[in-house]
Amino acid sequence: MTSSPSLEQRAVTELMSRDLLTIAADESVIMAWELMCRAEIHHLPVTDVEGGFLGVLDAQTLTSSWNAAVPREARRPVTALLPSRPPATVRPSATVAEAALAMLESDRDYVAVTDENGALAGLVTARDLVCALAGVHREIPARSGGMPSLYRIEPVLPPATPAPHPGRSSIGPD
Repeated sequence: MTSSPSLEQRAVTELMSRDLLTIAADESVIMAWELMCRAEIHHLPVTDVEGGFLGVLDAQTLTSSWNAAVPREARRPVTALLPSRPPATVRPSATVAEAALAMLESDRDYVAVTDENGALAGLVTARDLVCALAGVHREIPARSGGMPSLYRIEPVLPPATPAPHPGRSSIGPD
């Protein structure tokens, strides 16, 4: 009888999420908020126009940078909220222990899994690690090929603020 490897020795591919909701780099912060709320997720990978991986926007960063007093800031591109340092990544062959160490070193609750070309292959979160440690088996669907999913929904804000009415002053009440 062969014993399975310990959790630390298992490959990250055994517990990473593969079918990821992603957002394009030129999308707005409000769009990221909508996607995260509707999908009930806490991590949103950001991709460039070619589908290249740029980083991960997490719910904590999004909510801590939210400024409701300045609605215009909701239209900023999501890249404005990405950390200035490169995202922590591991290869699919990395062990769970290596992924956990990358998370600790980057002070994040996630690590991106990228292939040899730097393309996003999956994401490992602290929740994934806790589930594996607790012995909770999650069904991870096989990847259908290509880059991770990119879903688009319409933003909730109008495209621009209305122009002042001709003949009226835009300063002070009417």
